[in-house]
Amino acid sequence: MLKTIFKLGAICLALMHLLNMLGAIAPGWLMSLASAAMLIPGLSLISSGFKKATIIFLALGAAILLATKQPVAQWISAWNSMTNTVAIMVAMQLVAIPVSMGRYDVSICEWAERRVRSLRSLFVFSNVIPHLLASFLNMGAIPLSISLMGKTIHSRMRQEEADRFIAVSLSRGYVLAALWAPPAINLYLVVQATGVAWSALLLPGIVLALIGFGLTYWMETWKGGVLRNAPATDKSAARAARAQSRRLISREDRALLEVIIVAISIVGIVLALEKIGVGQAYTRIMLAGIIVTIIWTILVFDKTAFAAAAREYWDDGLLKVRDMGPFFVAMGIFSGALESSGILKLISPSIQAAAGWLGIFSVAVLPLIMILLSVIGLHPFITIVLFGKILAATPMPLPLLSIALSLAVGGAAAYMITPFAGIIMSIARYTGAKASQISVRWNGKYSIAFFFIGVIFSVAWGALVGH
Repeated sequence: MLKTIFKLGAICLALMHLLNMLGAIAPGWLMSLASAAMLIPGLSLISSGFKKATIIFLALGAAILLATKQPVAQWISAWNSMTNTVAIMVAMQLVAIPVSMGRYDVSICEWAERRVRSLRSLFVFSNVIPHLLASFLNMGAIPLSISLMGKTIHSRMRQEEADRFIAVSLSRGYVLAALWAPPAINLYLVVQATGVAWSALLLPGIVLALIGFGLTYWMETWKGGVLRNAPATDKSAARAARAQSRRLISREDRALLEVIIVAISIVGIVLALEKIGVGQAYTRIMLAGIIVTIIWTILVFDKTAFAAAAREYWDDGLLKVRDMGPFFVAMGIFSGALESSGILKLISPSIQAAAGWLGIFSVAVLPLIMILLSVIGLHPFITIVLFGKILAATPMPLPLLSIALSLAVGGAAAYMITPFAGIIMSIARYTGAKASQISVRWNGKYSIAFFFIGVIFSVAWGALVGH
């Protein structure tokens, strides 16, 4: 019963936000009821890590609203302020229906079995596939990626080595998509906080992701890396690759190509909608996901498979937002309470003065603080919103584009190094590794290295391109 109420609340939220885009404005009180229908039962479904943070933000937000005697309208506004992120996740999870209906998971797994032979090529593949899936499936990419690669990886190495291989490749591949992909909540919050258009972040975000891929491959071939004992070349793999190259394009090849086309299509639709000024940043993402889902579903339609895929979406797909959904409602209440209470106005001058004193170095220092705070439990989503608004309002000798990119880089590094991030906790559930082991021990050095390289790139890109 609780799961049903939660899922209905999530669907209603997404529908209301879509109606708002079409001009049929849903009343704030009605949207807050849908939020409550998702939040209250969601507290019994949410994982322990997110549950603590959700309750803390909910209690703090309510306390601030009560202490400052805010009117009912402000409570409703705060309650609904971040439900658009939930709407994005609900809409984008629809893409899982054609993925399941066309059995793309089986095709990609078979492609990997046939063509990916050496450990080094498997590592590259294990980074790229989660990255590609995360560009339109969000958290749904995690279990799908593990089901695609887990069996192959475990068959080639010992349990602990396999856990590390999966954790490192999946976490980095997934998080790097948050630097450019339209449905990435990290990037959406950066856009919302700084006002920089998503289209301005797309190209540098892709370049940063490529830098991240190169860095992870280089670092993992070092002494102590997951690929330290893997041969640079594999003769049997080379022979197999030559044999495969002489074959016509297979069903598995077409499946992988279609997934790539889907990712590109979502990006293209969001760009087109932004160009012609349709909707807001988050509704463009939702609309792109729905359009691609409808077209893809028609192309691979099978009545029996569709019924099974739709049932899977209802039974499992919607529950993939059970952690993030209640968390974002609670965080919205907290951030809305901070803004309405005037607390931000009181502390902003001090932080702005510090940022002004630091000058150009503030684009590194504040995101670095974001990373440090994430390690002790403060979620990067909160610090992205807080620091983004403060930096955007502070006169600085840097273009806003550099600030937005540095926040995106700081958020990405924070997700990989904090044991409290949803991606890290999810991977820990699917492997035998601990969240702290994945984040600090295996991703720590990489996260810090990527952060400093990313900040330098952000400053350089902003100086060259400007905004």
